[in-house]
This record gives sequence, structure tokens and C-alpha cells, in this order.
Amino acid sequence: MVEPVPAAQPVCTLCGGEGFTFQQLEDRGVAVACSCTRNCASCHGQGRLYARDERGYEVLRGCGCGADPRRLSLLTGLRLPTKFLNRTLAGYAGISPDQKIALARAHRFVDEFVPGASGQRALLFCGPPGSGKTHLLAAILRDLATKKAVRGRYEEFFLLLSDIRDGFSRGLSSREWLEPVREVDVLAIDEIGKGGKNREFEQGVLDEILSVRYNAGRPTLLATNYPRPDTDHWQFKADGQSAENLEQRVGPRIFSRLHELCDLIDVNGPDQRKDQHDARCIAESLARRTRPARG
Repeated sequence: MVEPVPAAQPVCTLCGGEGFTFQQLEDRGVAVACSCTRNCASCHGQGRLYARDERGYEVLRGCGCGADPRRLSLLTGLRLPTKFLNRTLAGYAGISPDQKIALARAHRFVDEFVPGASGQRALLFCGPPGSGKTHLLAAILRDLATKKAVRGRYEEFFLLLSDIRDGFSRGLSSREWLEPVREVDVLAIDEIGKGGKNREFEQGVLDEILSVRYNAGRPTLLATNYPRPDTDHWQFKADGQSAENLEQRVGPRIFSRLHELCDLIDVNGPDQRKDQHDARCIAESLARRTRPARG
């Protein structure tokens, strides 16, 4: 007698089956349990349940439904930009060969990452604006938090510099501002090279962050708009400045250190922001055409 195949459970339309959503609180996203987890047969929406470990002891563990408070705390602690809260690797639209290679390397980084292991090589995504670098950084951190309970943190380099200057003005020591970026398992710094006129200060900050994380054995994911010296596919220059490559922008010493710590990956491809804007315009135009006339 053939056993009947159980009916597939419908996927929640709010969370896509992940068990959590993000809520906007001031300038950051806070991860909260999705309403669908209240119906979890195992934890009944509590997010935690008792289980037996390998020694036979009863321990409290996170439930797979997604309502685990520790998991939600990890996701909130990522400090992802509002626009990128729900970006995933599965949702990355890699079109060009470079973008497809970058996506494959991002997947590989998540798959091979071992929490607590030292000496793991990181990634540095180099590409023009709009090529999807921030999407990749945010999605990697998100996947690591949800799949492997990894503590991550996103920082935009220019804003980080501003926070550090503000901290110094309030008497904060170098050790105090370094501690939060040193202790996380994976740090992602976006738009390195983006700064002001005090290049010596900017390079010093980047060098100190890379050094303290290298000494702690923790990887740092990076992204930049500046091309590598051996790349002529695109140029980038800050407002009022001439075009530079990454080595010129961060200096030979830091550029050499980056090669030691990271695999440099080009993400050259079409401007996804422009493509998304054009798609929205087309959709809005079609909606206006099909909207019934009033009166």
C-alpha cells in the first residue's frame, strides 16, 4: 500500500518561511518574530525549546521556526542599511560574468565559514556604483546570522569615520572605538576609500581596523568603487578629484595588506539601481494605462 504524500505546508507570505521580519526603528532595522511562528507546534511562538544534548543533558535551544530571541538579536546587530534589510544571495540578480563569479564566491564564503576558526580569507568586492556590492555584503552577513549564528556588523566607511571623529571629540580612546569592530565574527566595511581630504587619518583608521581584526583572526569583508590598478573596465573619482585606482586611494601599504587578507573580486556589470528604477517606471506606466477611468 502506497502511503499518501503529505501536503506541502504553505509558505508564509510575510517572511517567506524565514520566521522573522524587519521593523524600522528610527534609522535601523530591528528583527522580530513573524506572526506565523505563533502557530509553531514545537515552541508555540516562544522561539526556545528544551532538548537533549549529546551527553543526555536537557538544554534550552533555539527553535527552527525562526522566533529564537538570540537569532533575532544577531540579525538586529548586523546594523544593515534600511534599503538592504531584506536582500539575500538568492535574490541577487547577477547579469554580467563578473557579477555571477562574485555571487558564487559569496555563496562559497558562507558555505565554508567556520565560526570561531581563525585565518579565514575574506572578500573585497571592487566595482562601479550600482553593481550590487552592498547587496552582496548585506546578504552574506544575513545568511551567516540565520544559518550559522554568526555575529556580524555592517559599516559604511565614510559614516564610520564620522562616528570616530565624534568619539574623539567626546574623549573616546582608540581602544574604545576599536572594540566593537574587533569583537564581531565578521565585519563588513562598505565603500572603502570614500573619505574627505584628510587622507592620512582615513588610511590610519582603515589600517588600524584591518590590523586589529587580523590579530584577532577574524575576517573583514570589504567593498569599494575604486578599481584595481590592473583594471581598466571602469574609473571612479570622488567629487572634485581626479580618477584614482584603489592602490592610489588607500596607499601601497594598505593595498598590500588587502592582498594578504582578501580575495579581490571584480563586480563589473550594469547599474542595478538604474535597472530597478527603469523597471519601476515601466510598471507604474502600465498600471496607469490599465487603471479604469473615473466618472
